[in-house]
Amino acid sequence: MTASVRLPVRQGSPEWLAARRGAISSTDISVLLGLSQYKSEAQLADEKAGLVEPDPPSAVMRLGLALEPFVADEYTALTGLRVRRVSHMLRHPSIEWAVASLDREVVGDRRMVEIKTTASRRFADELPQDAESQVRWALGVSGLPRADVAVWTFGSKDPLQVFAVEHDQATFDGLVEIAADFRARLAAGGPFAESPESVRRRYPADDGMEIAADAEMSEAVRSLVDMRNRMKAMKETEEALEVAIQTRMGPASALLGDGWKVTWRRTKDRTETDWKAVSAELLAPLPETDRSAVVGRHATVRDGFRPFRVAWGSKEERS
Repeated sequence: MTASVRLPVRQGSPEWLAARRGAISSTDISVLLGLSQYKSEAQLADEKAGLVEPDPPSAVMRLGLALEPFVADEYTALTGLRVRRVSHMLRHPSIEWAVASLDREVVGDRRMVEIKTTASRRFADELPQDAESQVRWALGVSGLPRADVAVWTFGSKDPLQVFAVEHDQATFDGLVEIAADFRARLAAGGPFAESPESVRRRYPADDGMEIAADAEMSEAVRSLVDMRNRMKAMKETEEALEVAIQTRMGPASALLGDGWKVTWRRTKDRTETDWKAVSAELLAPLPETDRSAVVGRHATVRDGFRPFRVAWGSKEERS
C-alpha cells in the first residue's frame, strides 16, 4: 500500500476540526457501526452537515488527553519501545475522505500506539469492538501493519494492558464500504439511524399540534403497546420466580447448584442525611425576606422535557 498523506493540520486546531468534518475519522467508524455509547449516526450526520457543533471535550476526555504522556512513558517502560507523538492528520493515499489521527508511533518500527484511559472494566479480558474498529480504521488509513493499544485502567492492580492488533485489509475494505454508504446517504439527506437521545435533542419541545396517524404509524403504536404488555408480563414472571427462590432460601446467604450460585446477602448499613430537612431547620430562624434571598441564590431553572405517553383505552402507557 502507498504511504498515507500527511495533512498540514495540527490536532485540536480549527483546521483540524474542519478537516474532520469533511471526512470520516477513526472515532466516526464506531458510530457508523452502532458501537458508540456517546453518539448516534443521526447526530454524526448533523455534525458532518454543519447543522450542529460537535460536543466539546468532557472532563473525562480532557483527563485522558492530559494523561497520554504518562501512559506513553509507562508503555515504554513495559515494552522497551520508544514512542513519539504524532501531531498531524493522516489521509488515505487513494480515499481522500478517509483520515486518522494517531496518538503515538513507535520509533524505528512501523507500529502505531493508541492510548486509552478508563475507570471501567470493559477492557479486562479483550479489546472492545468500538476500540478495535477505531484502531483498524487507523491502520488502514495510515498503511501501518500493526498497532498496540495501551489501556490504563484506574484502580486496577496491574493498570496497564497492551492489546496487539494486526492490519487486515478485508476488514478495512468492509469499513470503507460502510463509510461510503454513510457518505452517500449524507449527500441524499438520509435516512440515518437514530437513538432516543438524538431524537430528544432534535425535537426538545412540542408545538401543540395534533396529527392524524397513518396506517404505518398505527401499526407502530400497536406494536409498541403489545411489546410493553409482553415486557410487563415477563417482568411479573421474573418477580414471581425471584419470590419463589427467596422464599425457599429464607435467611440463607447463598444457594448453590450445578455450575451456578445465587447470593442474597444484606449490605452494610449506611447513614444518609436529609439535607432538605437540614436546610429547612437552618432557614427557619431567618426572616422571610432573608429566607427568600438565600433560596433564590441557590435556585436554578431546569429545562422542561417531553414525556412520551401512549393512551390506550382507559390506560396510559408512558416512557
